[in-house]
Formats: sequence, structure tokens, C-alpha cells
Amino acid sequence: MVARFCRTRFAREALEGKADLSSLRAKPTPRIWAGLALIGFSYIIGWPAVGLLAWASYLLREPLIVAIGGPITYGLSHLVFLAGSYLAGVHYANIVLRWATRRLLGRLTVSPQPPDGPYEGRRPSRLPVEVSAAKKNGAVTGRERGVLSPALFTGVTAFFIAGLLLWIRPTLAVVPLGFFILLCLVAPFLIRAGFFLPVISRRDRGRNVAALTFDDGPDPDVTPLLLEVLRRHGILATFFVAGAKAKQHPDIIREILSRGHTLGNHSYHHDPLLMLRSRTRLKEEIAHTQELLANFAVRPLTFRPPVGITNPRLKGVLRELGMYCVTFSCRAFDRGNRRIEGLAMIILKKVRPGAIILLHDVTPRGKGGIAHWLAEMERIVSGLKTRGYEILPLSELIDRPVMEHLAADESDR
Repeated sequence: MVARFCRTRFAREALEGKADLSSLRAKPTPRIWAGLALIGFSYIIGWPAVGLLAWASYLLREPLIVAIGGPITYGLSHLVFLAGSYLAGVHYANIVLRWATRRLLGRLTVSPQPPDGPYEGRRPSRLPVEVSAAKKNGAVTGRERGVLSPALFTGVTAFFIAGLLLWIRPTLAVVPLGFFILLCLVAPFLIRAGFFLPVISRRDRGRNVAALTFDDGPDPDVTPLLLEVLRRHGILATFFVAGAKAKQHPDIIREILSRGHTLGNHSYHHDPLLMLRSRTRLKEEIAHTQELLANFAVRPLTFRPPVGITNPRLKGVLRELGMYCVTFSCRAFDRGNRRIEGLAMIILKKVRPGAIILLHDVTPRGKGGIAHWLAEMERIVSGLKTRGYEILPLSELIDRPVMEHLAADESDR
């Protein structure tokens, strides 16, 4: 819808600067004078006329005069006022709206590629090169090329409707604003909504395919065993790793990469409340993990927020770092392997073609321990294949690069 709006004649003319506020000072046209006259007439109808009806009703001792004529006259005054406002205001409103649209789009246009400017991180000498490489590999494409996020578009629409209601029924003006605030409070928890920024949660390929992703690792007790399961079945997965754990277990990261799997960024400390932190803290969590993984000669292009929650600041941070957001469409609500009973059954029941499946490679705390969790992983893989699903690498499923390899001079081996 946003892209369609940007292709409209109104948006194109706004961007071309065909309306300027200086034209507001032009001499009023006869149409504007007629509109102003109707607005003045509406006030005569609205109050004096109703007062005359009330006086006549009192003199004639006939309450029906004011009971019937009052609402009709008062309603007619509103219609006359709206007609006058349209005649007098459409010219000025058109100028103001086009000017405001041009300013808004000029400030909020999303570049299809991340900027080349200096990076305000811990190692500025390297990250501009990495972001530039992300451009070449098409890391920032697709929906990121939109102009307005659904949140911004909804907000502008809510304020516009509220402005109109102020003229018609002021008491109702709070309704669209309240709806927008409620939507902003709920949207972060709608993993697939993409309200604040574009997210990839699945991709329909026209056939039974899915991708496996694992969060919160690496784990020395679980990840090596999982890698063996994946090797046995010939499956390539994506591991969204926490930077702090990757720093503690570099050998496991190397093993993941040596087996052909890809890495995604899952923040550094995996703070469940990360989206409530400042923009500086958010960027630092992501950038720190990027810098750490660069020591393994790779740079993830994908970020999965902890718990899948997003916020309005994440879009700009990812754009600066040349990354995009990947969530999921199928999960078992295992609470980070705290509840693994029936894990496979839940996944196989919820999976749909094009699904991005969320699992966790952390030591299970549920009943049965690691052995039971590995059995559940086997059931998931076998069950998907039995149901005719092909398990693809995430990059192949979404048709976008998930990770890029760095040249020797860009990594700290």
C-alpha cells in the first residue's frame, strides 16, 4: 500500500515540488470567496436560525417546531459549513499537503543501500568496508526500499483522520489516535507484522520447503551434537548466535562454519529487554557481535532480535550496518529449551510451506535432558521429510544472502 501511494500522481508531484507555501499568499479566487461566504452563512443557520425556531415554538405553543426544525436546521448548517470549507480550503489544503508530503518523504526516504558515512562504533576503520560489501551482495533490498514504514504511514493517517474529526465531531478525534497508540504497544510482539521495519518471517516458494534456524548458541554441550545430526541428514542451517557465547566458544563457531552452515546476529548479551534500551545500546549490541564474528572472516547480514521483539529504532540501526531483520513463522514456544516435551509434534503440526523454523541450541532444562532433545531434533527432521518437505538453507529459502565471507585483511584471525 505504501509503495502504491508513492507511485500516485499526488506523491510524484509533491516530490517534484509543484506546490510551494509561497503560493498561499496569492490573491483569493472567486471560488474561495464563495466558500468563505458559505462558512459565514452556516453560522447564521446554525445558531440564530435555531434560536428563531425556538422563539416561534414558544410563541405558538408548538414544541414540534423546534423539536423537528431545530435538528434539521442545525444539521443543514453543518452541511453548508462543510461545503464552504471544501470550496475555500481545498486549494490551500492541496498546497499544504503536497508541501508536507514532500518534506516528509524527503526526510524519511529509505535508501535501498546502507550509507557510506563514518560508523560511530568501536572499530570505524573496518565497518564502512563491510557495509560497502553488503551493498554488492544485495543485503539491503526488497521491502527496505519502501519509503514509509507501516508505523509511520498509520501514524500520519491517524493524525489526518483525527484532524478531520475535530471539524465534525471533536469528541471522536481521540479514537484514531488511541487506536494508533494501542497498535504501537501491541505491534512489537507481533513477530511477523513488520510494523516498525521490514521483517522476513517466511517465504512462499510454491512448494513444500522450510529452513531450520537455531538461536541463543553456541553451547558446548549441545551444538556439537546438533551439528552431527544435521550432517547425518545433509542439512544446512543458520545459527543466530549471541556474541558473548561466541566469544567464549570460538572453536564451535569455527566448526559451524567449516560444516557449511551460516551465522546470524542475535545481539551480544541476548537481553530480552533490549528493545527498551537506548538506540546507542541497541546499535552497540549488534555492532559488537558483528565485530566479534568478523574475527572468523564472516559478516552476518541478518539480525534476529531477542524474543523476536522489534521497535522503531531498529530499522535505522540495521540500515546503518547494512543488515536486515529475519524472524520466524514456526516455533514451539519451548522457552529456550526449558520445555522440550512434544517439541517435534508441535513443530510438525504448525509448519507450513515456506516456514522459517525457530529452535534453540542451548542445554535443555526440561524433562529428559540432552538425549531427549536430540531425539526431538531427529523427529523434526524425519517428520519434515516424511511430509514431503525439503529443508533448504535459509539463504536459498528467502533468496537473499544471509552471511558474507570477508577478505583476509578485513578479519582479525
